Amino acid sequence: MERAKEEAAANPYATFGVTRFSDMSPEEFRATYHNGAEYYAAALKRPRKVVNVSTGRPPMTVDWRKKGAVTPVKDEGKCDSFWAFSAIGNIEGQWKIAGHELTSLSGQMLVSCDKKNYGCEGGLMDRAFQWIVSSNKGNVFTEQSYPYDSSWGDVPACNMSGKVVGAKISSYVDLPQDENAIAEWLAKNGPVAIAVDATSFRSYTGGVLTSCISRRLDHGVLLVGYDDTSKPPYWIIKNSWGKGWGEWGYIRIEKGTNQCLVQEYASSAVVSGPPPPPPTPTFTQELCEGAEC
Repeated sequence: MERAKEEAAANPYATFGVTRFSDMSPEEFRATYHNGAEYYAAALKRPRKVVNVSTGRPPMTVDWRKKGAVTPVKDEGKCDSFWAFSAIGNIEGQWKIAGHELTSLSGQMLVSCDKKNYGCEGGLMDRAFQWIVSSNKGNVFTEQSYPYDSSWGDVPACNMSGKVVGAKISSYVDLPQDENAIAEWLAKNGPVAIAVDATSFRSYTGGVLTSCISRRLDHGVLLVGYDDTSKPPYWIIKNSWGKGWGEWGYIRIEKGTNQCLVQEYASSAVVSGPPPPPPTPTFTQELCEGAEC
């Protein structure tokens, strides 16, 4: 509880208290739920395919949940599969916004089959997109056909037999390290997969974090909206620790000050739109005369 008191003193717009992580030491919490620092540190040193985003005047508020582009909060359990749920949540949103039905997709497919990442030991969202495009023909299976089975930290062998394709991506983009550019992209294109420093998440129960520990990226989440009319303005973030954590599985973080390092590692899958409708059949009337008719 001492940690919660310290967090509360530093964050007047947020609340902290007992959570399912309260009995864990900071080291245990990091090792089990946000252990991606090594991967993000290495990734930031590599070239990334950053898309150009023209920053204009995006809407003052955006919430893709209200537009039906976000599935219910999921729970990774005792598996550091945050990267998979962040990537899958992004694809779910992109698939819906491209004109398809909102479909809950399989995080287990990535945890068990994606060899560019590390299963329950962490990973990167853009590398998950890479694997889907390069090794799985862009296909993403439905959660119903490939349900999550790593809640206790086990990683079953990859099994693609009989799985149902629920979405398809064609490529991916990395976004600039700029909150304004990320907001612009999110407003136009939908939820964004981002990395954060999740140290301050341990005792969070609600409100807006304004003094988040921001030392190193170690966790993947899904950015689903923001509110610039609020004081302070905030990002709306979907986590993968179940609905019992935070604000029914979500957290709000102050926007505009790079709290929790929200701008440092953002990416998104790219989904093509639905196929064009078949052409309307046309009929040609042939004229005839006499006995030929």
